[in-house]
Parts: sequence; structure tokens; C-alpha cells
Amino acid sequence: MSELLNRLKMSRAAIARVTVGEVPFGLRVLTEQDYLEAGFATDAALKAAGVELSVATADLFEDEKASQLLARALVDPNSLQPVAASARELRQALTRNDRAWLADRYLEHEKQFSPSERTLSADELSALVDEVKKNPATPRLNDSSIATLKRLITALVSPPAP
Repeated sequence: MSELLNRLKMSRAAIARVTVGEVPFGLRVLTEQDYLEAGFATDAALKAAGVELSVATADLFEDEKASQLLARALVDPNSLQPVAASARELRQALTRNDRAWLADRYLEHEKQFSPSERTLSADELSALVDEVKKNPATPRLNDSSIATLKRLITALVSPPAP
């Protein structure tokens, strides 16, 4: 693995600590590979259950995908090992409310540690521009997506009209 890819991988090490009931968990930022594998696993799970994707089954697809993603993101906060061997195992332990709450916490964590074009508002971009002007080597840039970095460069080179 190249040094740059290794550095990118290490920047994804931020773990959010959350508690469900009295049980502490960690949430890690998912990679593009995690999202791809979760998509494949979701498709396979629905096919195995004999469910064809349609408007009527779209909610089942989204629920399964959320479970697949959480199974990859939810880790033991100390060992950083996955807490569930599969999405099925995780579903058997969580209520719908727990899953929804964890999914919301994950999205907040991803937004904070892996900001992207889709989650960065104009005000947040402006704050990032100000932060970079004050400290060009700000560590926050290490966790930014390519789309965000392109948007940041454009804003620095050609600031939007007031």
C-alpha cells in the first residue's frame, strides 16, 4: 500500500463513543469498500429471502442496508473489533428504535470526521475556508473527501460574491 493510501486509511481511525442502554459502543467511519460490501450483502439477503426489489419492498431494502452498514460501523470501543458477526446477529440484538438512533449517531459522526460535498453547507464551507486561512495545515483536511477539497480550493481561488 502506498504511503498516501496508508495515511488516508489511518485518518479514518476516529471512533465515536455511544451508549445504548448501559452498553458502550464505538462507531467507526465506513470506507467506500464498506459501503460497496454492504450493498452487495443487502442485495444477497433480499434475494435469499425471495424478496424482489420494488416500490412495495423499498423499505425492506433500506432497513436491511442500514443493518448491513451498522454491522460494519459498530465496534467494541476498546478493541475496535466488530460487535456483530453479521447484520442478522445485530438485528437480533437491536430494537428498531435502537437501530434508528445508532444510524443517526453514525451519520453525525461521519459528517464530523468525513465531511463531504453532500453534507457541507455553505456556512460550514465558509467556516472551513476561514479555518484553512488561519492554519493551512489544519488536521481537519486529512479527513475531507475529494469533493470537499475541490470545493474548498475553488472557494479559496475564486471566493463567492458576497
